[in-house]
Amino acid sequence: MPEHDALILSYSHLVDFPRASDALQILKKVASLVKPIMRARGWKVRELAEFYPDQANLLGLNVNRGQRILVRLRYPGDRSLFLPIEQVVDTMLHELSHIVFGPHDGNFHALWNQLRDEHEALIRKGYTGEGFLSDGHRLGGGGRIPMQEARRLARAAAEKRRTLTKNSGKRLGGTGPRPGSDIRRTIVGAIERRSNTLQGCGNMNHNDREIQQISETATRNGFCTQAEEDAANEAAIAQALWELCSKSDRQWGWVRHGRLRTEKEQRATSDPRAGIKTYAPAAGPKARNPTAGDRSPTSPASSATGLDVRGLYST
Repeated sequence: MPEHDALILSYSHLVDFPRASDALQILKKVASLVKPIMRARGWKVRELAEFYPDQANLLGLNVNRGQRILVRLRYPGDRSLFLPIEQVVDTMLHELSHIVFGPHDGNFHALWNQLRDEHEALIRKGYTGEGFLSDGHRLGGGGRIPMQEARRLARAAAEKRRTLTKNSGKRLGGTGPRPGSDIRRTIVGAIERRSNTLQGCGNMNHNDREIQQISETATRNGFCTQAEEDAANEAAIAQALWELCSKSDRQWGWVRHGRLRTEKEQRATSDPRAGIKTYAPAAGPKARNPTAGDRSPTSPASSATGLDVRGLYST
């Protein structure tokens, strides 16, 4: 049974590049991984597009607060080699944060951190995108399943995931640290990955006109594909799984500023406009004053300038 309020309306991939069909599937996979997070906030994106900008470190771009989101799928210098999907998803979460906040200030980083926490919690519970309960195939017909059944299926998926990863010592997105590995080097690598995503955002150093020009140039010869309507049953199960990600899963995260957050730092105030929680750390740089057009909450937000090593063991 289709769900008519699709969250991402269309996809655009570079049809003249090698492995073009793979690029389209990667876009759809990335979309499916973030849809529960988007659905919880009522976010919609008109077009998710692959781009291949001349600027080698440019990873993503948000045009007009979600009207169009562009992500780099391929390595600079090798159009046939795709970036790790975890990196593309992190770029997508970063660009989704620009739907609410423009500048890379404390409010923006607090939201980006929260989206990353929620994504990791979903993966830990067993979510792998659309078709995650049916080995990549859509669930059978027969009408919309009751929400109670959706929750049962979501719990079963979470339990299966928990059993498979119990005592594995693995972190989301990669393997555990190798024996004898330098933990400092691993931490530095995690910091660099976050920094690369941050520096790779085209919204940081470009005005609206430049963003529009990059968007048009870097997606030239892109082929637009209308999104299929989301299967209502799969959407219901994904939503139920998102609900299973408990408050502690979604708000605690792994570490913040190089350490676990204290209970005091977990206290949050809701922002009804953004639909997020903003955190006030015990110490650290203050977020710069928001401008009138930022739609930033008035409550203080955490700065993300400190150490953040979630995904520490990612490859």
